[in-house]
Amino acid sequence: MQVQELSDVDLTNDPRKRGQDMLNDLDHIRDYKPVFWSEKSRCWLVTRHADVVDAFQRRIPVTNDGRMFPVFHLIPPEEWEARIPTLVKYSDLWITSTEGERHARLRSLMMKALNRKIVEALRPYAQARAEYLVDTMIAAGELEFNEGISRAMTGDVLFQLLGMPPEMVPNLRDWATWLMEGVGATVPTPARLEKANLALEKMNEAVALELDKRRKEPKEDFLTGLLHASEGEDRLSYDEILAQMHVAIVAGHDTTMNTLTLSVDALARDPEAWAYLEANQDKMLAIVTELQRHIAMVGGQPRLVYENFELHGEHIRKGDMLAVMIATANRDPALFENPDRIDFTRDNRHSMTFAPGIHFCLGHHLAKMQLTEFLGALVRKVKRIEVLDDALDFLPVWVFRGVYQLNVRVTPR
Repeated sequence: MQVQELSDVDLTNDPRKRGQDMLNDLDHIRDYKPVFWSEKSRCWLVTRHADVVDAFQRRIPVTNDGRMFPVFHLIPPEEWEARIPTLVKYSDLWITSTEGERHARLRSLMMKALNRKIVEALRPYAQARAEYLVDTMIAAGELEFNEGISRAMTGDVLFQLLGMPPEMVPNLRDWATWLMEGVGATVPTPARLEKANLALEKMNEAVALELDKRRKEPKEDFLTGLLHASEGEDRLSYDEILAQMHVAIVAGHDTTMNTLTLSVDALARDPEAWAYLEANQDKMLAIVTELQRHIAMVGGQPRLVYENFELHGEHIRKGDMLAVMIATANRDPALFENPDRIDFTRDNRHSMTFAPGIHFCLGHHLAKMQLTEFLGALVRKVKRIEVLDDALDFLPVWVFRGVYQLNVRVTPR
């Protein structure tokens, strides 16, 4: 393939239109033009592993600060206060929208409320939940997995950790979908931005009720931890707590839910991978790590350029947007031999799933704990799982790839 034959990728619509084939399109771009201006997505695609690492390690001049505001300009700024005020205000307070001292401060305070010890204390609950949901699958025989099982697993476990009432779990679908369809696209429609704003308003209402309760009756949960987290006299403000709860509620369950669904799909379609899982249940963490790389649930992250620079002969200017493509980095043959294959013996130390450097995912322990527990329960109780959908219906989101549904049939042991 010649460079001029490369097809542009629309990161807003192709995730749904092209489905899994979009990954192949991005792989071609990586192999032939690793820094590629996407006219359809209005951003640079940075696709090779080494360059993606440099972006996350801040060895090139890109930042999280202000990265959402170019997207918001799809609505005239003079209309923001009337149409998307909550989205504009709180998106700038998310830990995922910060750099430097702001990021270090938020990360330090949040780590006091979320650490490995807290996550491990939740493992018995996750084990019980996984066993119950796998039994539910077996009883049904045929069922929709994504919403009925995957979100039920990750949403319930997350809400147990956060201290949010379990009866609110059904709201997660709308909150996560509306928010990700708005801020997880490079060129979303104004209507999607307004839906994302509504999702934040709904979450604020729910979290505010629980915060009021925690002030009167503190508990051993993440929400109480955010209220009490401090460095000397420094504490999170009320709005900062709401903002970090947005991130925790959506990213804390939606990414793991998408990973679980896409992993089950991959295992169901690959008999050799399923057989390895059956024979190596003591290697579950390595299995989960390879599945995370292979399914490419994490598409990438947007970054804003803060000064002119050159990369692979391309002149990139201040104010441009970069799509830092983790999915293609994790499929880069320079690091991963036969990247299209599931290889549970693969060395995944260079996997970019949780991003390197200071932005390493705060929830990685929680994600891996839930995935290992659920897949462990699944393989112990289920002999075979079949996907009943010919093709998956992906969300129109590139940052975290997920599907609307996954219909399966299970055969018990």
